[in-house]
Amino acid sequence: MALEFYPTFPNGYVIPAKAKPLSANKSSLVCQRMMIGGVRIDHQGGPWADCSLVAGAHDPSRAGEAGLWGLQDKGTSGSRLFVANVETRVAYGVVNLSDGSHLKATATTVPGTSYRAFAVAIPTAKTITTIDTYNTQHQHLTHDTNWH
Repeated sequence: MALEFYPTFPNGYVIPAKAKPLSANKSSLVCQRMMIGGVRIDHQGGPWADCSLVAGAHDPSRAGEAGLWGLQDKGTSGSRLFVANVETRVAYGVVNLSDGSHLKATATTVPGTSYRAFAVAIPTAKTITTIDTYNTQHQHLTHDTNWH
């Protein structure tokens, strides 16, 4: 998964009709380029399908969003990718699975912005039980149980 920031709308980008009511004061894009096995998730939706409208380089509205993405069944089966857009204080996340295993991912920031995310590949037939986030001092910040 890679994050991309466009300070102005790139050539060829058209605001989707469903996003027009939300587009006031938003003239930038943040895109999550998610791949599984070399195939971009949401590739059927075109080059901007995995992008969100934002108000410049420091729009806090994305922090807290998370999703489970896949190439089939809307991410409910097969290999999947869990992506969390996190606040600047989050250094890493740990995704806990039902078999007792833990997957850790470091949050990364798009340079020059406050957009941060971490991503974890969820193996086929594995189920998320909880997700925890931590700061750089390894202090526990959040515990999310909404993914099982």
